[in-house]
Amino acid sequence: MLSLLEVAERTQKGPKMLEKDWDMKFYRTITRLVKEYEIKYPGDEYWFNMDDDLVERAFEAALTFLEEMGIYCISTNRVVELTRKEILECINDAPTEIIMGEGRDARVFKQRKIEGKELLNFCPGHHTPFTEDLANLVVKNFAQIQRTDFIEGFNFPVVDGREIIGSPMEAYAARRQLAWMREGIRKAGRPGLAIVYYPINTRVASLLAGMDPDYGLRRTDGILLSLLPDLKMEHDMLAAAITYEDYGCFKLSGSFALSGGFCGGVEGAIIEGIAKPIACTIAYHDYIHYTGVEHVAALSAQKILLQPYNWGRSVVNQVLNTKTHVICMAWVIPTSGCGTETHLFESAIRCIEAPINGANLYAPRHSRSRVNGGQTPLEAEWMLEVSDAVIEQGLDRIKAGEILKKIAAKIGDRKPETGYLINECYDLVHHRPSPEYQKIYESVKEELTKFGLNLK
Repeated sequence: MLSLLEVAERTQKGPKMLEKDWDMKFYRTITRLVKEYEIKYPGDEYWFNMDDDLVERAFEAALTFLEEMGIYCISTNRVVELTRKEILECINDAPTEIIMGEGRDARVFKQRKIEGKELLNFCPGHHTPFTEDLANLVVKNFAQIQRTDFIEGFNFPVVDGREIIGSPMEAYAARRQLAWMREGIRKAGRPGLAIVYYPINTRVASLLAGMDPDYGLRRTDGILLSLLPDLKMEHDMLAAAITYEDYGCFKLSGSFALSGGFCGGVEGAIIEGIAKPIACTIAYHDYIHYTGVEHVAALSAQKILLQPYNWGRSVVNQVLNTKTHVICMAWVIPTSGCGTETHLFESAIRCIEAPINGANLYAPRHSRSRVNGGQTPLEAEWMLEVSDAVIEQGLDRIKAGEILKKIAAKIGDRKPETGYLINECYDLVHHRPSPEYQKIYESVKEELTKFGLNLK
């Protein structure tokens, strides 16, 4: 695999290119490859990819795309060029499992199989904003879920009563975030549980500020370092990647593709969805990735995301789990807010998909998250309940697709609901949902059982 120092050198010596020229080349190349490799949505009846030959074609399209494009560094306006041999070496050299945490809280986080029978790895939160007064209590509640393998941090607009503006305040806020994380897992009785730093800002000062084995990131913890959309990297992230690799932390990335931009439709997003985690592995040596295909309208909570994106996520994860060493995670991001029936149904769709697609479970969060209103522990426990049922019931792509059709028929025409703040629908002191939310949960569970998912 290319060293990060080699990548850094190429960001300084690669071909110069204006960003607008990169964007247009990105669009033209991906559009051509969609046609050349015959990547085409087969129709709404297919919730999962059933075409093994498409897996081969999509993988080859992604390799060709990376070989022709490389990775664009926005810090220097240069292209990190890659050969096919280097791309394949990266794929083969990446690990298929990561050890994280320490002591009795140490866990092995690993790549899964399509329609696999092993229970999935699990991150219950956060990747969402919370105010500092709730920080320790929120972390404690998520760490109390015993299946938790790691917890990601959160962001916040104010620290110690001061608005977070500029590098000095960002560095201080980074350290406070991680101190609250460490205190929260300790209060939950799980001091060795792995935590992942969710950057307050992507400037290098705030990225490196949390490196502290006593009160911040230990060597058994991790950090989120993602490429920007359209295969774009930046120097501060690369500097952090080099430093944390030397320190010993694992790294993960947001590697989903975004339809509605330069990828075009879902078919183009499939190519980027395969290429992006490979590019993240090369650019930052990320080994765990939340993967798939999304749309800008869903990320902004304008529209509930269903077909053809369910099918698109299936193609991406099938390729990554059979052709690469990428450790995939399904990001559960409903467009409706927590505390609502629609939120639980949207989450159920993603968690039925996850074990079928071979994707571990990653931080449930309202797609347009607001402060203290992004998630509760109930959704995290719901993720496990649904995905475990799929595995225990032995559902395959056809049977799981039949259940997804029934859920889609129920919620497909709905508008996203705003939802509630965490302290409006969840009791953080007693670790349980409010009576109203409990009733909603029981109703959704009963209906899913009628749809054919055997929930206990």
